[in-house]
Amino acid sequence: MVALVPFVVPIVGDKTLLVWELSSGPTAEALQHSLFTVFSQFRLLYSVRVFPNAAVAGPGFYAIIKFYSARDAHRAQKACDQKQLFQTSPVKNSQS
Repeated sequence: MVALVPFVVPIVGDKTLLVWELSSGPTAEALQHSLFTVFSQFRLLYSVRVFPNAAVAGPGFYAIIKFYSARDAHRAQKACDQKQLFQTSPVKNSQS
């Protein structure tokens, strides 16, 4: 038996993670790939977007990661906050 599961754009904040203090060394594309690799371990991702910090924040990047499931987003947030995922300094993240 096959069940079709509808996938819709996540619009509720509990499915979104904000990740900051990303290194300025790698390119945005490389960071996006690294983030996708790390956070896809927690199940299906809707999107991973990387942005440069504002000029007043200094060099580096931040990312917005959207999951299809709030439960998966919460698990990822708890498991990855303050960890050295793929860079030498720990990243910070929060559910928005």
